[in-house]
Amino acid sequence: MSPSIASRAQVVRLTAVLGVASLPALLAPGVVARAAALATATVPGREYLAAGHAGLAYGLVPLVALSATVLLLAPGLLCAMRLGRSRSLTEWIFTGFVCSLILVSLVSGVAQAVVGDALRGSAYAALLVVLCAAVLALLVPAVGRQAVAWPLATAGGRRDLVLLLLFWGAGAVGFTPKLLWESFNGDGAHAFESSRLLLRHALPFWPASAGPVAGFPGMTSMLYAFPNAWFLRLFGEIEYAARIPLLVYVPVLACGIRELARTGLPNATESDGLASVGLLTSLSAYALAMAFSATYNPYSADMALPATQDTLLMIVYVGALAASLRADWVWLALFVLLTYLSLPSGLILIGFWLAARCLVERPIPWRDLLAMGGMLAGAVVLSAVAPRLLVAAGSAPPGGEYGLVGILKYFAFLQFTDLTRLAYVAIPAGLFPVIGLVMWKAQDRVSRLLALVTIAYLLFFFVQAHISLHHFVPAMVLPMAIAWRQATQSPAGVLQARWWWPMGLLATALAFPWGRGAIHRDGREVGAALTVRIPGYSASEAAVMRATTVLDRVFAYDWDPAVPAVYGGSPLVWNHYARHAAEASRETNYILQLSTDPAPPGWRLAGSDSTGASLYVRSDAALARDRSRQPATPPGSRVLAVPRGILFHSVPLVGGPRLIDVAATLQSWGVDLEPLLARLGVRRRS
Repeated sequence: MSPSIASRAQVVRLTAVLGVASLPALLAPGVVARAAALATATVPGREYLAAGHAGLAYGLVPLVALSATVLLLAPGLLCAMRLGRSRSLTEWIFTGFVCSLILVSLVSGVAQAVVGDALRGSAYAALLVVLCAAVLALLVPAVGRQAVAWPLATAGGRRDLVLLLLFWGAGAVGFTPKLLWESFNGDGAHAFESSRLLLRHALPFWPASAGPVAGFPGMTSMLYAFPNAWFLRLFGEIEYAARIPLLVYVPVLACGIRELARTGLPNATESDGLASVGLLTSLSAYALAMAFSATYNPYSADMALPATQDTLLMIVYVGALAASLRADWVWLALFVLLTYLSLPSGLILIGFWLAARCLVERPIPWRDLLAMGGMLAGAVVLSAVAPRLLVAAGSAPPGGEYGLVGILKYFAFLQFTDLTRLAYVAIPAGLFPVIGLVMWKAQDRVSRLLALVTIAYLLFFFVQAHISLHHFVPAMVLPMAIAWRQATQSPAGVLQARWWWPMGLLATALAFPWGRGAIHRDGREVGAALTVRIPGYSASEAAVMRATTVLDRVFAYDWDPAVPAVYGGSPLVWNHYARHAAEASRETNYILQLSTDPAPPGWRLAGSDSTGASLYVRSDAALARDRSRQPATPPGSRVLAVPRGILFHSVPLVGGPRLIDVAATLQSWGVDLEPLLARLGVRRRS
């Protein structure tokens, strides 16, 4: 079916709709920060009642967030039409997001360099309007000269738009307290602080003098920070801004899955109602699992990380697979680069895709494989050269947390019997898609390619002794594309679309944090008892970030074996919530200051470090109360809870699978691995 051609009148109406929808974000971006400030006004355990501000929290905040999403995606949506990528609603939204990912991030950085500071709030919204006008100036003349597809031509496309909006709205309203008022955990705070750097620098990299925080992100893990910075500029430097990207990504991912699923189908239709609903129920289970259960922290999962980063990876990866199947070289090069910049697992996923095509396709498509492999090699070379260029230019180098050495460490300990890991994939996938994953005979060429990649990736992490739920995200998502192909192409087959949404609802129920979805507040409360007298936090200076590590003298990190029997967390969290007052107030119990400053009279020195930071404690009784905090644990779904002994090598494993110490096994065979173990930093389990 050929696409409908857009008229100038339709483009004008579309522009008007986008403009009206963007007005709340243009006129009142501060609404979100005003709602976020209610965190201390909400009653513990009753955050969902919004402290009498339900209209603000559940009405205005989602409205402004949706408006901001439209405003940020509008330049890309118009650009996608200009590039001929609006032949269906899903293609338009998916490509529009990717175009905005490039355009908005680039223009934001250029404007910041010209002005000398980040544009914020309404000023930043105005910049986005100017960008939309510039793209529109290129689109309108093309409407008359060439065929520009109209993405809303079919009833199915319009229905799917309504479904996506309802899906987004349900998430924005349902997650409101978690988005607004939950304390950061260590991962969320790290994502937030790194994204803040983009409001001050061109890249989200810390200098080595910042301490442990400088390890992340690196070249192969930085992409997520750029969309985060969009919302930080619009809404202010608040938790909501670092978390709301997840609710943008999931509907975009739904569009990407469908575009990948329809690739190569001769009788592909734009939409199938039951399959559309089924896919969204699967993604509901996925979103709940990532929002409440995908965490290393014993008390909470933070939507800011890893959920945003892994979901963005899957968006660009499914784009790469679709472009590979279509031999669309320009888009393939872009998606390969974005996949590589998202997470180190992007390199693994592309490698598995190349291997799968060698195994399944006959004749082997050597030209396609060499082209994609060459693009990947180019990205690797760029990643190797870029740090040297950055250092030469006086910029901070990328972090090295996700380097090759770090990946090898995961294979120091193995296991082969923990079948609960299959549930970690099946439930967030929505249950129904995993059936199609194993039905090899019913699969076509593309489905078999996706199945091989999924199985290979699942096994890659399945055998590792120490894993987290988010490691399996690609194995959760790719089966959804297989299910779409089978459910929409074989209505009389085993996989019928009518079974998808009931199984998706069951998976959603299993992923739901029944009785365990309390809003975590302890990080905020402990941070409120801390006064930091080391200046520079507002400017993201390295010295204040490094100094915060002295807090580990009184509180354990969340990976400490003593946690959660004693309260633990991350210095980044407590630093974020600290009150930067000139003098300690009556409630303050901890002071972090320069060692050269006079000690506060009557306070005990709890610790100091070589960088010149000292931590003082006023009351050991108050410290004991903070250490004895017992937030609910584990967070999220019971069936998706990963034991701490599996999450962390440092924590003893009680019960669970038998873990194999690879180094000890090889050394028992006479292989001397001590030099390699020292280089990798691998420690033996106790």
